[in-house]
Amino acid sequence: MKKYFLGIAIAVMALVIACVKDLEDEGIYNTTKYMGVVVEKTTMQPIPGIMVQVTDGTHVHASTETDNNGKFVLKEINFEEVDTNYYLWLDGTPRDLPSKQERLMGLGNKIYDYKTLVLYDKTNADLLPTVTTNSITEVTALSAKVNCAVTRNGAREVTVRGVCYSPYQMPTIGNPVVTAGRSTGSYTCPLTRLNKNTTYYVRAYATNSIGTVYGAQMMFRTKDGNATITTTDATEIASNSALVGGNITNDGGAAITARGICWAKTANPTISGDHTSDGTGTGSFTHRLQQLDNSTTYYYRPYATNACGTSYGPQKTFVTTSGKPTVTTSDASNITATTATCGGNVTDNGGFNVTARGVCWNTVGNPDVSGSHTSNGNGNGSFTSNMTGLTPGTLYHVRAYATNSMGTSYGSERTFTTSGGSVAITISTPTNITATSASCSANITNDGGAAITERGICWSTTQSPTVSGTHRAVGTGTGSYSATMTGLAPGTTYYVRAYATNAVRTTYSSQVSFRTNNGLPTVTTTAVTKSGNNIVSGGNVTSDGGFAVTARGICYGQYPNPDLTSNYTHTSDGTGTGYYTSVIGVRTGTIYVRAYATNANGTAYGNEMTVNLDYIALPTFVYNGHTYRVAPCVPNVYSWSDANAYASATLYGYSDWRLPTIQELQQMYILRNTIGGFDTARDMYERCYYWSSTRDTTINGVGYFRYVWFVNGSVGIVPINRYCYNYRAIRRED
Repeated sequence: MKKYFLGIAIAVMALVIACVKDLEDEGIYNTTKYMGVVVEKTTMQPIPGIMVQVTDGTHVHASTETDNNGKFVLKEINFEEVDTNYYLWLDGTPRDLPSKQERLMGLGNKIYDYKTLVLYDKTNADLLPTVTTNSITEVTALSAKVNCAVTRNGAREVTVRGVCYSPYQMPTIGNPVVTAGRSTGSYTCPLTRLNKNTTYYVRAYATNSIGTVYGAQMMFRTKDGNATITTTDATEIASNSALVGGNITNDGGAAITARGICWAKTANPTISGDHTSDGTGTGSFTHRLQQLDNSTTYYYRPYATNACGTSYGPQKTFVTTSGKPTVTTSDASNITATTATCGGNVTDNGGFNVTARGVCWNTVGNPDVSGSHTSNGNGNGSFTSNMTGLTPGTLYHVRAYATNSMGTSYGSERTFTTSGGSVAITISTPTNITATSASCSANITNDGGAAITERGICWSTTQSPTVSGTHRAVGTGTGSYSATMTGLAPGTTYYVRAYATNAVRTTYSSQVSFRTNNGLPTVTTTAVTKSGNNIVSGGNVTSDGGFAVTARGICYGQYPNPDLTSNYTHTSDGTGTGYYTSVIGVRTGTIYVRAYATNANGTAYGNEMTVNLDYIALPTFVYNGHTYRVAPCVPNVYSWSDANAYASATLYGYSDWRLPTIQELQQMYILRNTIGGFDTARDMYERCYYWSSTRDTTINGVGYFRYVWFVNGSVGIVPINRYCYNYRAIRRED
């Protein structure tokens, strides 16, 4: 069966070939379909949307439009009728093609000014290969790879395939090409010897016996070839060496064949001068530069060389050390008037052993070892120096130093001021003041940089006392102390200062003052009371003023400020300090009373008391720990309002009289016989009612107040507007 079908296929193929051969011999194809492809003349890219017509110049016999692949098919054309009067017209309006008429003379390529019309019959229309330009990879400064594919061969063997490329658009096989075999499928073409930093256009192509077709155009740009380099900071800088380096993060599109560091004493060093060789490729690298000059500024930058040239990293600088040690100066401490502590720290020996170190100082600045200095051993590390023989109150400049075989280095300069020798001393207000003595305290908080050899207080009746006058020494050193001044004159103002003496000077505190007592006794007047028919007072001598009290008593009379003169009367109640009692005797009216006490310096008087003797004669009672004075009974007809007003009046020189509360009134009933003056007779019923200040309630708008019936002490209430009641005003004395 297979052999049967194979035979039929071979026969059909032979018949088709014979027919095509006959048509070719006639120079024209007899077919009802006329097929073609419209492509760009220069790019050979298919053009969609082109109108294709067959016309005799007057009538259009057939027309169509190219599809998305640029192909077209003209139907219902009898090519036996086609002669020289018929043309194929490409309408240029949609694609800006030239309006051009061309005689239709069989199949083949019809070349126009800008376009090429390639016509194939139905049999030949799909016989060209199909090729695609897929991607561009591995772009460097000088090369790239183009990835392509021949997806079909057009039923003809592909005789060659590859890539054409050019700096100009739409390259063809007339431009440089790279071939890649002759089959279908994917293939890659490496492009080499390109120019750096250049734009290239590429197209895949494939050729068979029918013709050559091209894939879509792609574009790429070669890299500039410049390596990307960073410069690291110089470290481990010494007098003749330093560690430098760089990092190549991008080779610029070409392999790094050399890299390193170039350096010079001038800016922008290159590989034409001093440089190192530190391998190849990207990445970081370091190099220790040797045999440098000390105390010199160097410029350096890394470099990288590839096929495109040499690139440099950013320029940086460093300064080699002098080779001398590095030393820092500490702050001065423990500063006194003549000494201070300082020091330093040798942090780097400069590459050579430190043979001497210490501090140097002066009073003008920039001290060095040619002047005053200490010696504090050798080697690296910290050290402490003690400066002595300084002048009090002086500004000093100090620097640490360190010496090695390369010379002497100095730390930063510090300053300090020695104490001026002035002591920090304060004084307190004098205490325990009498007529002939007083005490005073002081405190020394700073000795001024020199030990306190004497301290104390000095005093005088003139201002700013000094140790050349009266003074009292109280030990040595700092801290608090006190002293007592004796032999003072009574009633005299004194000025006092604390003082402290050290090796530098004597320093005084601020000045305080006080006044001695006048030497008189201190006496107070006791309250005036009634004892039986006598008036009693007295006094209390709390201080004799430093002198024995030889007389004491009270002065009294009808005028203020009573004293021992003949204008007043006085009592004599012994001597000495303490309480004493004086009996004035029976009197009436108002008198003024003062206690007195006398010593060798004179007589002192106590506080004055004004006494209304009639008030003193009033009865009293005690309730809840308080003493109350009771005014005489006031009978007659009074309402509560009248009684309250009269009770609040000023009596015996006092304005704080009032009606008693119901509780106080009850206490007065209990003590009625002691107080006296109450109406208690039953035959005078209403006279035995006494008002209180205690309100009870309000009934129908009428106020009620409480009262005590002094017949039996019962409590009742009556309206505020009732009459025929008594009242007794009271006053609390304490």
